[in-house]
Amino acid sequence: MSKFEKEVMIYLRELPSKFHNLSEKLDKLEKIMMVGFKATGTAFSQTKEVVNKLAMVTEETRNNLAEYGGVIEAESFF
Repeated sequence: MSKFEKEVMIYLRELPSKFHNLSEKLDKLEKIMMVGFKATGTAFSQTKEVVNKLAMVTEETRNNLAEYGGVIEAESFF
């Protein structure tokens, strides 16, 4: 058996352990990503809720200002 063939055989014997290590690293990466995706989803939901509340409060304020503006105009009309 030539030196090249021996090196190829050694390389081929090491492939299963390399694939196993790669698989373990991918599993860890998947867990980290899933935690990150869950956190992103939670942050998006919270942001959406805050924006909706701000829109409601802004609409109420605008309506109140329009109503009070009408009252001020009626009271100050000569």
